[in-house]
Amino acid sequence: MSKFAHDFIRKVLIVIDKYLKKDEGARMMKIDNIKIYPCFAAHEPKPEKMEQKERYFEETGALQSQIIFDSRGNLIDGYTSYLIAKAHGIQCVPIRYGRRQIVRASHKPGGKLYTWELPGILIDRVSAGDRVIVRTERGIKAVTVAAVEEYAGNEPEPLRMVIRVRRAARHGK
Repeated sequence: MSKFAHDFIRKVLIVIDKYLKKDEGARMMKIDNIKIYPCFAAHEPKPEKMEQKERYFEETGALQSQIIFDSRGNLIDGYTSYLIAKAHGIQCVPIRYGRRQIVRASHKPGGKLYTWELPGILIDRVSAGDRVIVRTERGIKAVTVAAVEEYAGNEPEPLRMVIRVRRAARHGK
């Protein structure tokens, strides 16, 4: 085995060891067993994003983003890490299980429903009727949540992220 290959494998094993110690929920999975939602496969990541993730991998020997699965074993985050691992012939990758939620919300009562993703910190903290702040094509807006759902991977395009929950107006101040 060449010195380069030996050093590369050593680096990868060190990174995986650190990763598994840092995240007790981490497990290893064969890359060929990973299930990809069609919405990921239909939308390739932007070239700039892939170049940045590739550069990180080349410099550190580690995948920059965690590969996260839902309870049904579908990849819900870390698609770029999956693509880089696949391109480099990595057979097993560290994964963990997590959740993603989306909100269906409208700009006005009874209006057309649009979909945004909740950031991890807001999962299980937003309910129907809440007002949330979101980024739209027309800027930052407040919308009313009609429904909160588990992400099912069948959204037609990459989702924008909810920015925050709008605080209720304070009375008497």
